[in-house]
Amino acid sequence: MKLRDENEKKKAILGYVIRWLDSNIDDAMNKFDPVASDSADLKEKIELALDPRNTTKDIEDGNF
Repeated sequence: MKLRDENEKKKAILGYVIRWLDSNIDDAMNKFDPVASDSADLKEKIELALDPRNTTKDIEDGNF
């Protein structure tokens, strides 16, 4: 697989995961739902990790 195709696939996977997390958050009956809470936390971490200011090392070390 070419690098460009691999990168596009990774972007598509991340987009799919974020939509799935959004669905979990939206489907929750209240904000104290553990699935919604975990989904919101994970979505926030993914979005922070995707910030171009964060390096691979920052992400691997959890410093973002």
